[in-house]
Amino acid sequence: MHPLVAIGLVFLAAIAWTVTVLTTLIVLVKARRRPPGEVRRAVHSAEVQSVDERAA
Repeated sequence: MHPLVAIGLVFLAAIAWTVTVLTTLIVLVKARRRPPGEVRRAVHSAEVQSVDERAA
């Protein structure tokens, strides 16, 4: 393999790793900022929907 190709692949892998880590951090920060009431409402609406599906 040509040395420049190897360097290019390492560079692309580093960019991909950086994007993956940044995306994970952004998702975690957004999940922590969500108000607790909003999470409870989402869980409650899912429970109500599953009860309605069982009744039908």
